[in-house]
Amino acid sequence: MNLSKELAERARKKGICKEWHDELLSLKDKDKMIKMYLRGIDFCLSNDYPENDFIRSYFKGAMEKYGVFLDDAVKVENMPKCVCLGACSGNVLADNFNACEVFVKHNSEIVITAKDNAFVMVDVFDNSTVMIHAHDRAKVCVNRYGGTVKDFADNEAVIKIQEKNKKTY
Repeated sequence: MNLSKELAERARKKGICKEWHDELLSLKDKDKMIKMYLRGIDFCLSNDYPENDFIRSYFKGAMEKYGVFLDDAVKVENMPKCVCLGACSGNVLADNFNACEVFVKHNSEIVITAKDNAFVMVDVFDNSTVMIHAHDRAKVCVNRYGGTVKDFADNEAVIKIQEKNKKTY
């Protein structure tokens, strides 16, 4: 099977634009495919693209270094992006002056700790659960499309939760 051709066909069925479809067709290695997944994360998450079984079959073992996890125990520190799919569980830490984007989907359960002057953006979907601890002068902004969010902020830390009142982007 030609992996890029299969991904492009699946994306076309989900309504991807021609420019991204053509770019996907041109990709030859998994690293570039994973980077494109992260660039187009809004399309991918809103369309459950590609499906978790497809990701499991073709990308497990290659995607984790980019912060993409599926059914994994997650322990991430100061990674620019963290995508938790399936039934992930674990911890995400952002500290110092680091910025991080976290996407929590399906049935994942993630604890996010932000401290010092860190800035964290979180998108929460489906039946996922996110516990947020913010300390010092950290800032956390949460877009809740589904799931459960529990939060605790001390000192000058700020957690802002925006209820999106829709399933996805």
